[in-house]
Amino acid sequence: MTAPAIADVLAQFVCGLTPADIPAVVMERARHLILDGIGTGIAARARGMDEAFVAALTSLAGAGACSVVGHAERFQPRDAALLNGLLIHSLEFDDTHMGAVLHPTATAFAAALAAAEMTGAADDALVTAYVAGLECSTRVGALAPGAFQAAGFHPTGVVGVFSAALAAGKLLGLTAQQLVDAQGLALSMASGSMQFLRGGGVGKRFHAGWAAQCGLLAASLAREGIAGAQGAFEGQHGLFASFTHAPMPADQADAMLATLGASWETLAVAVKPFPAAYYTHACIEAAIDLALTHAIDIKAIARVEARVPPPVLPKIAEPKAAKAQPAGVSEAQFALPFLVATALAARRFGLGELTPEQLADPAILDLARRVTCMGDATLDFPRYYGGAVTVVLDNDSRLTKRIAINLGAKDRPVDLDFILTKFAGNCELAGLTSSEVLATRIGHDIRGHDIRGHDIRGHDIRGLVAATGDHGPA
Repeated sequence: MTAPAIADVLAQFVCGLTPADIPAVVMERARHLILDGIGTGIAARARGMDEAFVAALTSLAGAGACSVVGHAERFQPRDAALLNGLLIHSLEFDDTHMGAVLHPTATAFAAALAAAEMTGAADDALVTAYVAGLECSTRVGALAPGAFQAAGFHPTGVVGVFSAALAAGKLLGLTAQQLVDAQGLALSMASGSMQFLRGGGVGKRFHAGWAAQCGLLAASLAREGIAGAQGAFEGQHGLFASFTHAPMPADQADAMLATLGASWETLAVAVKPFPAAYYTHACIEAAIDLALTHAIDIKAIARVEARVPPPVLPKIAEPKAAKAQPAGVSEAQFALPFLVATALAARRFGLGELTPEQLADPAILDLARRVTCMGDATLDFPRYYGGAVTVVLDNDSRLTKRIAINLGAKDRPVDLDFILTKFAGNCELAGLTSSEVLATRIGHDIRGHDIRGHDIRGHDIRGLVAATGDHGPA
């Protein structure tokens, strides 16, 4: 008997999923990821990451009824999905599913939020739709880890559009067949080039927002009876054949589908500790640890060796000259030599280390040119995004720190305290205090108090986004 198409199985899962089906720990984790995503969006809005996009969108359409992080005005649903997706993703600070190599919240939540505001859906329905979309896209992406990037495509764009379509479709009340159609339509909208690694620009920020907008559109079209292509994933010109240039691994797909509703990839989504490409995080952490532990004076450093998994070297270490002196913030976030040098010099790494002044600092640039990046096949990749840094001092002494499991990974997760502290820091960039944003959205008033240790399971997500107000660049 012929196995059902992937889109059919995903549609049945999404259509039938209810809040009661999702374990409490998964629902709680989903809310934590959403909170982290909103926080990264607040920080991006504070830095004006969306200003040009807002200008372009408002020139094409009038006001709407949907909310966007950091904005008091309302937008049309598709524009809101686009803006929230790009804001959450803009700073390279949003969550990551390591197995699928994609950023799931920026697409699934942005589309789900817009659909929830279109329909007046309650929070539990919004979170359920978000989880449904995330569970599907992470499994699809994990069938070909790294293959989309190797073929020149950004997984968050080309796979994230399906999570957006499924999440939005669930909230719009699509039938299982309509969800299949939405996935077929989403296939024709899937996009996102990796050329930013070589050609620069800020187009990568747009990928998550575009996927969210297209997913919402695909679901809306399907709701009106517009049919999408069947075989969206495994077809001759489906997702895998078109975007990885290889057939879909059928046996793995069967195993992946069998786990839907039994295991939860939401729990495997990693919250980022640093605003940079996740492949660089282990080396950033190692550099900070060495600098703090040994009180390293960067003027005493002769050279530095940074080791990462061999497959990621082309993305974060080549070409060497450009990675040692990145042209802008976006380029710096994928520049391992610069990031390691910055972490050694500052003994920390956050958004405050990604400024025009830092990018032009002669001491950091000089040190970055002395960082040699190399592959280390002993690192357990792609299971983990590990790395190691060796600092060789002028006296020829060598100091090494190896991080086998990157912070945030499923086997080394950050806790709620970390997520809330990160959220607070992002709020501060926008001139907000986290307690002001959350005070009326939790079940009890915590205004003026530290939010750590408080239960956030009952917060009103749509109200939380609205509470971010209008907090753009100062």
